[in-house]
Amino acid sequence: MSSEVLNNTTFILVRPEYLGNIGSTCRVMKNFGFTDLRLVNPPRNYKDAEARQMAVGAFDVLKNALVYEKLEDAIADINMTVSTSSGRRRSRPLDNLADIVDDLAVKAESNKIAFVFGNERNGLLDEEVSLCNRRVRIESSEIYPSLNLAQSVGIIAYSLATTTAKHIDQPSAKKTVIELPNSAELKELIDQLDLLLGNIEFSRSYNKRLILQELKDGIDRMTPSRREAAILKGALFRLNGKLKSASNSSVEET
Repeated sequence: MSSEVLNNTTFILVRPEYLGNIGSTCRVMKNFGFTDLRLVNPPRNYKDAEARQMAVGAFDVLKNALVYEKLEDAIADINMTVSTSSGRRRSRPLDNLADIVDDLAVKAESNKIAFVFGNERNGLLDEEVSLCNRRVRIESSEIYPSLNLAQSVGIIAYSLATTTAKHIDQPSAKKTVIELPNSAELKELIDQLDLLLGNIEFSRSYNKRLILQELKDGIDRMTPSRREAAILKGALFRLNGKLKSASNSSVEET
């Protein structure tokens, strides 16, 4: 597999409960060459015996895992974040993993991507899903669609590994990769958009959050390059500055 894809791919577990799942995740990641594990609010004893036993041969992945208090901090340097779900009860649309894994493998050649997994009992919170750029499901039986956490990580790791190998075997089919903004840079753009909505009184307070989320979803689907995102943020910044100056002048005149 391409070393770039291995180095640029991160797996993030949000509020994992079971030490066995954390250890098994480390093992299956290493099975396919991945080593970047990040944990958001894990149990304090996440390195204890049960996790070490299940991480057979992959304790280095567990030992080197980065720990964060908030998902927003864990993805700040990531260019493409992908939330995972069984997809049966989500109101917002999800992509089937098999349909987008080729695109994700190509993006991982020169961008950091992260797959985000929620708590074993309740999955990801809506506000955590909203932080991610893409939402995927692993197609499974309708009789029992819920997958074990480590198994889900394994399926995604295997899918990415085999897809990447296919691109290496067929270099002529390789797509041009665009550098994407990371999550922190994209948040700065959304913050300027949020400020603009307030400055022009576009939305009422009760639906402002919904409208802003819909606009973010649209930007995520467009997948702007890092330069395009910076230009848009700069334009919004200047526009907000002009509106503030005009507002201040109006107040002084009155």
